[in-house]
Amino acid sequence: MKSLYELCQVRQDVFLDNQQDDALDLANLVDGSIDAKKFFSENYITEGMNTLVDMAFQRFSGTGARGLIRLKQSMGGGKTHNMIALALLAKYPALRRGI
Repeated sequence: MKSLYELCQVRQDVFLDNQQDDALDLANLVDGSIDAKKFFSENYITEGMNTLVDMAFQRFSGTGARGLIRLKQSMGGGKTHNMIALALLAKYPALRRGI
């Protein structure tokens, strides 16, 4: 079995001084400061995120039954991250094919 170190190599750009060192927030969507392609290239799409995206786009298309999706993770659980991912996919349809 491989070690965690072998499985999770840190990208070298993480150590560059010119990289963003703050977490994104929803205001970054409003001001357009998120590079959508870079966001998805740097983030792992979890099963939960896939479920959220599927449910939301079903609702957007009028085929989903749920009108409300409650994100109930605790602080640091990825709620904002998931909302940013969903908003970027809604805003940039071409990115959906890769996800």
